[in-house]
Amino acid sequence: PTALQGMLDFMEAHPEAGAAGPKLVRADGSLDLACRRSFPTPEVSFYRLIGLSKLFPKSRRFGRYNLTYLDPDEVTEVDSVVGAFMLVRGEAIQQVGLLDESFFMYGEDLDWAYRIKQAGWKIYYNPQVTVLHYKRAASSKSRRARYEFYRAMYVFYHKHYAATTPLWLHWLIVGGIALCGGLAMAGAALKGLFRTS
Repeated sequence: PTALQGMLDFMEAHPEAGAAGPKLVRADGSLDLACRRSFPTPEVSFYRLIGLSKLFPKSRRFGRYNLTYLDPDEVTEVDSVVGAFMLVRGEAIQQVGLLDESFFMYGEDLDWAYRIKQAGWKIYYNPQVTVLHYKRAASSKSRRARYEFYRAMYVFYHKHYAATTPLWLHWLIVGGIALCGGLAMAGAALKGLFRTS
């Protein structure tokens, strides 16, 4: 109740905010990096897929996926917050509509945030409120979850970026998503085989 009230007070104090989210921490006390993000543009996604975002988390160029270069205790305007705790203004919902059901498990919050920002609203990460986030560890490791993650990446790209991407780059991006998704699913399948044998 105190977290919800804190976020409601924040939205009241920031009438320009279409959505906001708190600082999410995991059970071990570490920051849930998904609680503040950039949109997965082709460039930002490329840096994540090839590992540069993990190698250089403090870089303003390479650390954009999860905004790891930002102070986790500072209120910041961001592209998106995570759907696990995303307070959205009713007026913004009336303008942009509800969540897009083309997404499943992943990406629906990013898509919603994208549409909210396109409508002229701001989105804030508010670490003045902290919420404990129990993620289901198993779901992130299943083949279905990995498939849905990469499918959501494709759906988001196709919906928001494909029309303005040069054809040669378009096929490079689509191929990259398919390759990375295939490798991730194959890795999950192999781990499953070794566990059962």
